[in-house]
Amino acid sequence: MTDISTAHRPVELGSGEAAMARLADRLASLAPPPMDLSPNSIMRPSPAVTAALATSAKIAARAHKRARRSRSIIGLTIDSIGKFVPYALVALGLRLIMARVFFFDGQTKILGVPVTLNLQDYVPGFKFTAFVPVDVAPATFSLFLTKFAALPVPPVLAAYAVSYAEFILPIMLVLGFATRFAAIGLLGLTALFQIYLMPEALWSAHVYWAVMLLVLISRGPGQISIDRIIRFIAKR
Repeated sequence: MTDISTAHRPVELGSGEAAMARLADRLASLAPPPMDLSPNSIMRPSPAVTAALATSAKIAARAHKRARRSRSIIGLTIDSIGKFVPYALVALGLRLIMARVFFFDGQTKILGVPVTLNLQDYVPGFKFTAFVPVDVAPATFSLFLTKFAALPVPPVLAAYAVSYAEFILPIMLVLGFATRFAAIGLLGLTALFQIYLMPEALWSAHVYWAVMLLVLISRGPGQISIDRIIRFIAKR
C-alpha cells in the first residue's frame, strides 16, 4: 500500500498544477485589454463643441468684467463720500453735542463763580457764560434726597459726585482728553438718569445719548483731540 500511494503522488501534483495553469490562462483571456492613455488615443471634442465652449467663456468673462466695473463704481462712490465726511469731524460733533447736554445740566446743580467767554469779535453772537463750581446748590441736595434716594450711595456724596462730574467730564470731551474715560462716565450718568430720575425719557433722549457715547467709546475721539496728540508724541 505504501508503494502504490507513493507512486501516484507525483501524478496527482502534476495534474493539479496543469489545472491551475489552465484556469489562469482562461482568466487572462477574460480580462479587458489595457487602456491606451497616450495623447493620440484621447478623444478630442468636435469643432462645434469647442466653439460653444469658447463662446460661453467669452460671455462669462464679459459678465465678470461688467460686475467688477459696477462694484468698483459703487465702492469708489462710497469711499469718496467717506473722504468728504471724515470721522474726525463726526467725532468732534458728537463730543460737542454730548458735552453741551451734560454741561448745561450740571450748571443747574452748582453754585460758583461766573466766567464769560466773549468771542463776538471772531464769531458773531458767540458769548458764553459758565459757572466754575464752588459748592453744590441746595436744590441739588433736595433732588438727591428725594428722587435719587434709592441710589446705593449716600445722597450727599452722590450730589457732589454727579455735580462735579457734569462739569469736568464735558470739558474733557470738548478737549478730547481721556475721551473714552469721559464717555464711559457720562454713559453711567445717563443710566442713572434713566433708572432713577427720568425713566420716561428713554426713547426721546437717553437712547440717543447712549448711542453717541458708545460711538466715542468704540471709535475714540478722532484726530482733532488731545488724545491724538498724546498718542502721536508717544509713538515718536
